[in-house]
Amino acid sequence: MKLKSIIMTIMVTLIVEVTYGQVTRPRRVELSIFAGPTISWLSPKTTSYKNGGARCGGSYGINADINLVQTAENYYFTIGVNARHFLASLSYRNNYLYKNIENQTEENITNAGITSKYNTIYLSIPTTIKLKTNPFGRFIIFGVVGLEHSICLSAKSNDVITRTDETSVKKDQVNQYKNISPIKESLYVVFGTEFIIQENTKATFGLAFDQGLNNMFRGKFKNELFPEEKVKASAHSFEFQFGFVF
Repeated sequence: MKLKSIIMTIMVTLIVEVTYGQVTRPRRVELSIFAGPTISWLSPKTTSYKNGGARCGGSYGINADINLVQTAENYYFTIGVNARHFLASLSYRNNYLYKNIENQTEENITNAGITSKYNTIYLSIPTTIKLKTNPFGRFIIFGVVGLEHSICLSAKSNDVITRTDETSVKKDQVNQYKNISPIKESLYVVFGTEFIIQENTKATFGLAFDQGLNNMFRGKFKNELFPEEKVKASAHSFEFQFGFVF
């Protein structure tokens, strides 16, 4: 009778533990969406090229946080599909073939001072590790670090071309895709917080830094005034991310 009682107690304990664990075990996957403005700039490494200043763009997308430790809510692998509108500006000297569509004329402007405002759209896939604290009331602090793999979808520029006599002309929506590297690899770091709205629904805010690791331009892209050099520049940006976890 005593043995039977012990067995019954063990069985009841196991049932309670299993049931309780199923209820409280953290979710395997959390889905989130985000959007926000970006501040981007280029760091050139080529003769005559200078940073033309930071510009504002935007980013948005959907991410999935995959729980790496099922007994905790602190360790995640994050992957997603994001879109990033990278805007930046460069100033440099080069020869410029200016085509006037209205007059159907062409002018080869030599040794021109050029300011190109780039608008490049990337499809990005982050692969990162995400660490979260335990909740502080309704707040959770998190950090993200990893890599971001981006594919260039579109690249255009608005150019201002200044002749040697200081007169200038403008050319908008210049197709730059053939000059921009099709792949961009970046170090991706985010620091932010989650606010628990109700159960699994949370609002998020994050500050992200994207450090470009490779040359933004294709290897064959060269400046006519300095043909022995490749045009090189690395891309950087800060992002302000606002989103929701479901």
